[in-house]
Parts: sequence; structure tokens; C-alpha cells
Amino acid sequence: MKRAAPWLITAALLAAAWLVALVTPDDSASADPFIVPVTIGEEAVGRDFSVTVQDVTLADAVTGAKGWSAEGTWLVVELDAETNLDQYGMSFKGATLIIDGQSFRASERVPSFLSTQLVTGVSQSGALAFELPADARDSTAVLQLSAREDTRVDSIAELEIDLGELTPVADAEIRETNWTHP
Repeated sequence: MKRAAPWLITAALLAAAWLVALVTPDDSASADPFIVPVTIGEEAVGRDFSVTVQDVTLADAVTGAKGWSAEGTWLVVELDAETNLDQYGMSFKGATLIIDGQSFRASERVPSFLSTQLVTGVSQSGALAFELPADARDSTAVLQLSAREDTRVDSIAELEIDLGELTPVADAEIRETNWTHP
């Protein structure tokens, strides 16, 4: 038994080392964002912002301020947001929709909530518009909202949207960003 003990201990240590290597995240995992799940109508609180998605609408056209309009396949997301961390200098810059591994950034063609200056404790309300390919109407999308475009080691509010369950409207209005009223 004295001869077998070192071999058994060595085998046990090798197995333990293999298991540790198996469950250890790779180097890039240390920079992964922290996902905060979102449901429509419920507030999601990230590290430095709070966001509430009020509604999502699939539309064949959108109309914005000052008569701007465009036809196509659009997803309009109405939301409220505020910063939790910094009184000055925080803009809402991260708005991405992921469909089948393809990323779509919120449109900058229409005046929207994108790049809105957030304020601590005072919620602002507005809308984001995503221009999508026509064949995306029956897909499942993941909406990712963040205070910054670079989300390494930061919070991302994430909402899963089944686009096939949404009833498209002919025209959706992109409402102007404004202070939320209690």
C-alpha cells in the first residue's frame, strides 16, 4: 500500500488540477460586462444608471421632430433613464439591438434618446429607433442598453424581444426627450 499511495495522491491531484482548469474563466472574462435583466415596465439598476423600458413598437415608418420621417422596418423603444453615479458628464450612449448575432445601433438619423445627458435622481423620458432589415420581423432580438459604448467591466441592461409577437403599426412617432413627470 505504501507504494500505491504516492500514485493515488498524484492521480487525485492531477484530476483536481484538471477540474480547476476546466472551470477557470479565460482571460477575457475579467472584462465581461455585468448583465442586468430588464422586463418592460420594471426598473433595471446598473452600476451608474437606471433604466425602465416602457414599450417597444415595430413600425413600417417613423416620424420624428420637425417633420423628419423614414419608411422601412423600425423598432421603437420608449424608455426612462437617469444616472445613479455622476451629476455631470454622463450621456446615454449605449443602445444596441442584437438579432441572430448581428448588431444594430440605435439610429442617429432621427433625434432620439441616444446621447441624452443623464442627471442624478431626475429621470428623463424618450425613445430610441432601430432601423432593421425587413426579414428581421420574425426574429428574437436582444436589446442592450448602457451608459457608455465601451461596456467592459460595466453594466448592460438587457431585454429579450420576440419581434414576431409584436403587431406592426403603420407609423410610430419618435417622441422628443423630456423630463419624466411623477
